[in-house]
Amino acid sequence: MTDILTLATAGLKSDQIQDTNHMYYPRVDYVELQRRLKTHFLNYNVYNQTQAGNFLRYLETQMHSDLYLTLLGLRQKSAYRLVFAMSERAGIPFALLNRPRPQRQKFVTMFQCWSAMQERVITTLGLFQAMDGIAVHCQSMKQHLVSLGAPPAHTHVLPYSIDHRFYSPLVKVTQEKNLVVSIGETRSRDYAALFQAVADLPVNVQVAAAGMWYAREKVTGLQAQTPDNVTSIRHMLPFQLREWYARAQFVVLPIRDLVYSAGATGYLEAASMGRAVIAFRSRGIVDFIIDGETGILVPPGDVQGMREAIAYLLANPQEARRLGQNARQRVEEELNLDAYVQRLICFLQAYLPLD
Repeated sequence: MTDILTLATAGLKSDQIQDTNHMYYPRVDYVELQRRLKTHFLNYNVYNQTQAGNFLRYLETQMHSDLYLTLLGLRQKSAYRLVFAMSERAGIPFALLNRPRPQRQKFVTMFQCWSAMQERVITTLGLFQAMDGIAVHCQSMKQHLVSLGAPPAHTHVLPYSIDHRFYSPLVKVTQEKNLVVSIGETRSRDYAALFQAVADLPVNVQVAAAGMWYAREKVTGLQAQTPDNVTSIRHMLPFQLREWYARAQFVVLPIRDLVYSAGATGYLEAASMGRAVIAFRSRGIVDFIIDGETGILVPPGDVQGMREAIAYLLANPQEARRLGQNARQRVEEELNLDAYVQRLICFLQAYLPLD
């Protein structure tokens, strides 16, 4: 019997599934979890299999919840000892709909993002009581959930990680002088502050703000006037993104001050590529960036501080190399996909009911 059903709020492209050697796409956490543990997953690919799935895909962008994925999980849950939702998009509705059952299924969920609406739903309906275990990616998120009533002993910090085999330094790609890149959806980025910071600096700034292709809600426009030295670039596939990082002198992430780990993916990709990162000191990013050792942190919204940090790395490329090398080392030692999957396994096994 398969022990765990995973509700993965992400999808796989057809060529990604065929890319078994991971030449073009990095390894995926829930696929690696299935490979190493007795799990079965449902992801966004199930939406393409029925007319109802295609219809609900649109509705879910308005609801901010993956209801169809949740309903499929509820339908299949009795065949498993534990259900694991990999984000709040399935975790919140599953907790709500699973709770009234006479013998509710053992259930754990991960929270990756957070909104005021989700907070109201969970606290008003008391949904923490319907979650046997909770996983988050940073300490600030745990502290926030605990302040709202989540049990501290059952709320676990599992730092997010990256496939360090895929995102690794490309020795055959030459860095372009004064090329600075930035990445991330505008809902968690203060690009207006970044653009003020780089105005008139001798840099070529390239910004990729499209987000993951499978994301349900995406605000892709930069929503800020761009100076002449800033270019918005199209969405890139992972192997293109890898080369983009390799060409950059360093990476800048103008993260908004959020309680969840916004910016962690972009930081870890850049760090794994051996690139220095400058970021605003969001509450959710300080678990990942060690200021002065693996990157540079600037107070949130501090335009002048961001400008000075960028000018400093432009003038001191050896410091950018040092920060990038340190960041890569930390990824290799603790923030890599293999370590993350092992942390997930330990988390899930702790909540598997006894036979």
